[in-house]
Amino acid sequence: MPGRGEAGKDPDAVIELKNISYRYPGTDFYALKNVSLRVRRGEVLLITGPTGAGKTTLCYILNGLVPHFFGGTFEGEARVLGYNVPETPVGFLATRVGMVFSDPLSQLVSATVEDEVAFGLENLGLPEEDISKRVKRALEYVGLYNLRSRPPYTLSGGEQQAVALASILAMEPEIYVLDEPTANLDPLGTLRILDLLKKLSREKGKTIVVVEHKLEEMAEIADRMIVMNEGRVIAEGSPREILTRRAEHLHSLGLEAAHIPLLVQRLAGKGIIKSPGSIPLTLSEGVRFFDELLSSGELSIGGRAWEPNGGSEAGGEPIIVVEDLVHVYPGGTMALKGVSMKVYRGDFLAIIGQNGSGKTTLVKHFNGLLKPTRGRVRVFGMDVEETPTSELVKRVGYIFQDPDRQLFTRRVRDELAFGPKNIGVPPGEIEERIRDVSRKLRIEHLLDREPYSLGKGEKQRIAIASILVMNPEVIILDEPTTGQDPRNRREIMDTMKMLHREGKTIVFITHDMNLVAEYASRCIVMSDGRILLQGTPREVFSEVEVLRTTRLKPPTITSLFMELSKRHPIKEVILTLDEAVSLFEGGGR
Repeated sequence: MPGRGEAGKDPDAVIELKNISYRYPGTDFYALKNVSLRVRRGEVLLITGPTGAGKTTLCYILNGLVPHFFGGTFEGEARVLGYNVPETPVGFLATRVGMVFSDPLSQLVSATVEDEVAFGLENLGLPEEDISKRVKRALEYVGLYNLRSRPPYTLSGGEQQAVALASILAMEPEIYVLDEPTANLDPLGTLRILDLLKKLSREKGKTIVVVEHKLEEMAEIADRMIVMNEGRVIAEGSPREILTRRAEHLHSLGLEAAHIPLLVQRLAGKGIIKSPGSIPLTLSEGVRFFDELLSSGELSIGGRAWEPNGGSEAGGEPIIVVEDLVHVYPGGTMALKGVSMKVYRGDFLAIIGQNGSGKTTLVKHFNGLLKPTRGRVRVFGMDVEETPTSELVKRVGYIFQDPDRQLFTRRVRDELAFGPKNIGVPPGEIEERIRDVSRKLRIEHLLDREPYSLGKGEKQRIAIASILVMNPEVIILDEPTTGQDPRNRREIMDTMKMLHREGKTIVFITHDMNLVAEYASRCIVMSDGRILLQGTPREVFSEVEVLRTTRLKPPTITSLFMELSKRHPIKEVILTLDEAVSLFEGGGR
């Protein structure tokens, strides 16, 4: 068994990194640059930063994958639970440091949930009786014991992530490391994982290190927060301190800054309000803060108006018509239960709802990936049941949530050429289309690269490009921003906005209400295979009680002004930060 080194100056420190620099093999830049960090026993540490900041690499050090598995150049001193990481086998550290990845399916390998949780314990050679007790205890703790016989791939994203967490919990490690555990989850799944982390911290006193972009949610359970950029730690402090005092800095890094502190800083920067001594963070704090300013007359409403989000309102030419659509999967699951709706030419339509509500099943009927069990779907007048999918894809392009499911060639250029070739586009025109789309999406430098060698953001751009070269009239994006940092999310949606201005009809599925508020001209809310609400984002977000039944919430800024409107003359539903600032411009002190 490896021996422990010096425990360090702080006897409660379980993670001690000193002047760590690391370079992956075959690269000429450092993923980490002179990073020092100390984490105390029982602490919940939140790590955030843009893509490429070094967050995941830092996590890999904590269980020894760096440097043991990846190799490369490692400099500095790393001790976990007193053990010198470069001198301690990964297998030994894995029993003490449990790691959960952002994509749970990448680490779920067994036929049933129960087998998955038992897998690590069996590899430790524990007695069968002990394994059974630990498996039962872990699954009960995460609320999945009743699903113990289900195959992991049949579960929702939140349930899969809970299984991955249970498999680590059963090992009883001292430290939990979670790399973007809610990246692929809907609001309900996110809430489930955050509740589990809160229980682990408060009930079991476990040390937890979490990499996340959902900063407002994580702020409730984290004791400390560090911000990374370009391999360095650039900020450290309490979540409240960083989210309130550094809101503009976080935003400039492309991170999802807390909107209420950001609004306060924007208004103070414009001289509309005085810089406050204490900046509100939560919704309730924000309501009190702005209520006091408005009631005292220190802040007044300027009465600015704004145009609705770009795109047509319902009532234009319908190009996709769905009538009483029912879809039953082969196992008997009824995913759609009599859905009727329309997509209009020029729509920028968001479809929202929890996992399992029927969103993806619905849009897969738009280009023939699925056929109706009952009911009717017409696309540009073509009945999808009678029209070959090869004809529908010429008019309707579908971009999957996971680009790895869509990319299959050895070169990006070949990936882009594949679709047009299959619909008979002449070679010269294919090259012209590739040049045009590559320039538009800024991927010209990637054309001769292998798709699987690229980062997730780049892969998503390639997947989008492979559809755009087909020149469809309708573009469907199934959660296109999942797993992307906030800057990449907006880059993808800004690309869609540009295409929309060029005349494309956009339909996107998302769990991000801020994207709905900022980009959609219409939205549809689905629940249990039915359409619950539809209308403009202002209309839909005003139905707070109906949304609550689906566990969806309007954006924080929207909720703030809806609360304030109960006491102050705010007549419109506010969707975005820019609209909130505009509301007060011209009405300051």
